[in-house]
Formats: sequence, structure tokens, C-alpha cells
Amino acid sequence: MIRPTAFARDDEAAETNSFMKEPNDTLEKVQEQARREFDRLAGALKDAGVEVLVFEDDLQLPDSVFPNNWVSYHEFKAVKDAPMIITYPMCAESRRKERRAEILDAIARFIHNEMDHLDLSELEDEGEFLEGTGSLVLDRTNGIGYACLSGRTTEQALDVWSDETGYAVVRFHAADLDGNPIYHTNVMMSIGDELAVVCMRSITDPDEYDIVETSLRQSGRALIELSLEQVAHFCGNILQLKDASGGAVFAMSESAWKHFTPDQRTLIESKGRVVAVPIPTIEYVAGGSVRCMIAELGNP
Repeated sequence: MIRPTAFARDDEAAETNSFMKEPNDTLEKVQEQARREFDRLAGALKDAGVEVLVFEDDLQLPDSVFPNNWVSYHEFKAVKDAPMIITYPMCAESRRKERRAEILDAIARFIHNEMDHLDLSELEDEGEFLEGTGSLVLDRTNGIGYACLSGRTTEQALDVWSDETGYAVVRFHAADLDGNPIYHTNVMMSIGDELAVVCMRSITDPDEYDIVETSLRQSGRALIELSLEQVAHFCGNILQLKDASGGAVFAMSESAWKHFTPDQRTLIESKGRVVAVPIPTIEYVAGGSVRCMIAELGNP
């Protein structure tokens, strides 16, 4: 997780993210609120037994609080011994400085292992983009990446990623409550060990709808179907983590938790512990939520 020091609305990123809103407070107050929200989330995860690495944003970047867009970690134990770290091509030029070699080095020290590094950032020169586990929602058990196509998630970049990782890709088009293209897959879908959360009604093509539904149901997971209104409150932007004993921890915002139905909350709680923290400033101004704030290190 990256603690924000210069959190702000990024106008370039807002061109492809309809969830972002203009802040109502001064920049100084917005930044103070974002740091407080971040610290509360990081602390709550630690209290739940999740090991958390926190890095400061030394470069004063507005969106640095969302590291999952530029880096992902993988353990392909069936095909290779070394873990792999992947860095990604970012759509907004303003965000490309978020990729930091010193963070990759720190991750290698943390896992006590050498890592292969797959750097896809050169795809930016071809106008091809893939923003990490924002663009990709991973079924790590079955080797499937789900991807909602958008200005931030392009066909060629997906093909390259699939070729390099061996993952199959299920790609589709989706729109939000106002008919805008959904900018990242992880605002309308989340996949855990035993549970999948998805807004099927956001998928605009009937054939793609059938493909996604069939793939998710074949995975054997319990399925929570979201409404478009729930997507607007970031119910899709949740992440299953693990505590020190291997127990499931579901991280999400307070807004997301409040907008699940009682039956949905009961099902989630039956699968693991819930950590729900209020992050209204980060959600409102930057258009992302808890899942976007976490680059997971491991294969939960």
C-alpha cells in the first residue's frame, strides 16, 4: 500500500473514470482526509492479522494511493520456480511515474526470494494499456483473467499479458449506471476462494454476458450479483486477503458494506472476516476504493 502525500483529483485520469468527482473542500483538507482514511484502512487490516507493507509516496503523485494499477505479483508454481512481478502500461501519462524500482526491490526482500520481472510498460508507446488488477480480475485457482475492455484495458495488451502468463482471458464490455464504459473491471467484479461478486447487468453484449456467467458458475464459487447502484457504491471493489493463520479477510469500504443487502452480507461473513473502513474522500475524488488501494503479495 502507498500512503498518499499529494492526493488530488487527476484531471487526466478523470477523462476515463466517470466515478471521479470534483472535490468540495480545499486541496489541503482533501489531502489530510485522504491520509487519515489511508491510515485507518492500513491499521484495520493489520488489526485483522493481515501483514501490510506501507510505502510513502516520495514523488508527490495524485493517484499513488492505487498501486494495484501498476504492479501485480504471481506465483506460477506449476510452471516455474521463481515468483513473478509484473509492471503495467498506464493510460494516463500522469500516472506512469508511480512505477518505482525501489518498491520492487523491497517486495523481493519481503518475500525472501528472487523474482522474475515482466515489464509491459513499453506497450504505452503503441497506445496499448493494461492497468494491473484494476483491468484484470484474476481467478488465480483456474488461471483465468476477467477483463472489461475500455480505454485503460486494450485488446493487444491483454493478448501480450495472456501469452506471457499462460492465463486465459475472458473479455467483455460493460457500462455503469449512466451508460458510461466501466473504466476498470475491479469496480464491477471480485473473485475470492469461494465467492465471486459481479454486476452481470453491467455487461452490455448478450453473448459476452453468457460467456462471463458460464465461466463464473463453472468455477464452483458462490455468486453474489450486484445491481448497478451497488457498483456506484463500490460493492464490486472488494478484495479477499488472508490473515497470518490463513483465514479469509474481506477488505472493502464502509460504503460498499452498507450497500450490500442483508442476505449478501450474511453470505460474505460466512466466508471470512469483514474489514470495512470509511474512505469517502478517496472514493469521491479519485474514483477508486479499497481494492484499488491494495497490491496483494501472494495468491490468496
